[in-house]
Amino acid sequence: MTEKNRHRLWALAIVIFALFIRLYHLDERVFHHDESVHGFFTLRLLNEGIYQYDPTYHGPFLFHSTAAVFSLLGISDFTARLLPALFGAGALLLIFLLRKELTPRGALFSAALLAFSPSMVYYSRFFRNDMFIVFFTLAMVVGAVRYRDNITSWRRIPYLLLASASLALAMTAKENAYIIFAMFSGYLGLLLLYHTAVVQKSGLMQQVVRRFIDNGKRNVGKLVLDTILALVVFVGIFTLLYTSFFNNQESMFSVVESAFSHWSEMHRIERIGGPWYFYLPILGMYESTILIFGVAGAVHYIREKNPFLIFIAYWAAASLLTYSYLQEKVPWLVVHIVLPFGILAGTYISEILPTLKFKPKHVEALVVGILVLSVSFSAYQSMSVNFYKSTDPDELLVYTQASPDIFEVMDKIEELDGGRNRVEILVADPENLYWPLPWYLRDYKHRSYSGTVPLHSSADVVIVPKSRSEDLAYSLGERYESMQFDLRPGREFIMLYKP
Repeated sequence: MTEKNRHRLWALAIVIFALFIRLYHLDERVFHHDESVHGFFTLRLLNEGIYQYDPTYHGPFLFHSTAAVFSLLGISDFTARLLPALFGAGALLLIFLLRKELTPRGALFSAALLAFSPSMVYYSRFFRNDMFIVFFTLAMVVGAVRYRDNITSWRRIPYLLLASASLALAMTAKENAYIIFAMFSGYLGLLLLYHTAVVQKSGLMQQVVRRFIDNGKRNVGKLVLDTILALVVFVGIFTLLYTSFFNNQESMFSVVESAFSHWSEMHRIERIGGPWYFYLPILGMYESTILIFGVAGAVHYIREKNPFLIFIAYWAAASLLTYSYLQEKVPWLVVHIVLPFGILAGTYISEILPTLKFKPKHVEALVVGILVLSVSFSAYQSMSVNFYKSTDPDELLVYTQASPDIFEVMDKIEELDGGRNRVEILVADPENLYWPLPWYLRDYKHRSYSGTVPLHSSADVVIVPKSRSEDLAYSLGERYESMQFDLRPGREFIMLYKP
C-alpha cells in the first residue's frame, strides 16, 4: 500500500471515529435551556413560517437548517442535535484539504486531536450554533488559501465561492463571525505592513510598486469580476436567510447594526461576566495536549518562519486574547480557541515524533511522557464528560445544564396520560424560568404556562417552584400526589398530579 493510500485510510478512520462518538446516544442528555429555546423557535418557523432575527438567539442558519431536518426526519432531541454533530465531524474533512500546508501527517494528527477533543465533542452533541461557526471558519481558510494558489487559473472560482459563501453562512449562524472576520482582516493588515516595511528597508520599493502596477493592469478585469462575484454570493446568502426567504423585511444594515448594538451592550453590562483567565482552566482541564503542544508549536513555527502556521499561531493567540477580554464568558466559546490550537498542536506533534530518536534520551523520555500523559488524560476527560458526567454541574464544560430528573417527570406524565393526549398541564413560575419543559411538553394539547402561581387549580398536572408549592398543595388537598425534581442546579420544582 502506498503512503498516500495509508493516509487516506487513516483519514477515513478518524472521520468515522469522530462521527461515531458524536452520534452515539446523541439524545441521552436532557435538553439544555438554550437548546429548548432554539427548538421552540425552530418549531414556530416550521409550523407557522415565522422567523424574526433576535441577536440574543443568534442568526437564522440554525433555525432554517434544523427546520429542514425536522420536516425530513421528524422532531426529536436526536434530530435537533444532528446537524451540529455532522458539522463537527465535517470540520475534520476540511483539515485534510490543508494537507499541503500542514503536511499529510500534520493534517492527520490535527484531525485526530480534534476528533476526540472533549470540548469539540461536547459541543458537537449540543443544539447550538458553535459547530457551524467552526466549520464555516475552516471553510473560509481553505477557500482563501486555495484561491491564492490558483489565482491565475479559472480553478480559483470554486474556492472564491467557497470562501464567500462560508463567510456569509458564518454570519448567518452566529455573531462571533464578525469577530473572526475582524481577526483575519487584522492579520492581512499586519502582513501588508510587514511586507511594506521589509521592501522599504531593502530599497526595492520602486521595483515592487512597478511590478504591482503591471500585475494590476494585467489582472484588473479578473479582480473586478472576482470581487463582484464574491459580493453577489455573500449578499445573496445573507439576504435570503435573514429575510427568511423574503418573508420579512430585514436588511443587511439593520441586521449588522442590531447585532453590534446588542452584543456591545452585553459586553458593557457584563451580562455573563468572568475573569480574564476564564478559559485557561477549561483548556488545562480538558485540552492539555492541544494547549501544551499548541503553544510549543506556535513558538516553533514563528522561529521557523512558516508563513501559514504563523497565521494559525496568530489566529490562536488572537482568539484566546479576544474571548478572554469579552465579557460574555460561556464555556462553549472555548471551541473557537481550541480549533487553531488543535491544528498547531497536531502539526507540531507530527513533526517532532520522528525526530525524538535523535534527541538525548532524557529529553525524549520527557517529551514522550508529556505527550502520552496529556493524550490519555484528554481522552479520559472526553469519554467522562460526554458519556458519564454530561450533566454534572461540577464539570467546567457543563453550564446551567437541565437535570435528568426531567426525563422522570415526562415518564410520569406519559403514564398519567396513557397516550390519549387529554391530560391538562399547568406550569406556573413567577420567574418564567421553566425551560426546557416547553420543549418536552410540545405534543400535549392541553398545556399552559403562567407567570403567577394560583391558589387553586383543576389541572391534572401542576408544576411549580418548590418555594411556592406549599399553599397550592394544601388547597389541592389529598386528590393530588407530589413529585419533587430539579429543573437545573439551584432550581427545585414540585409536580402535583392526580394519581
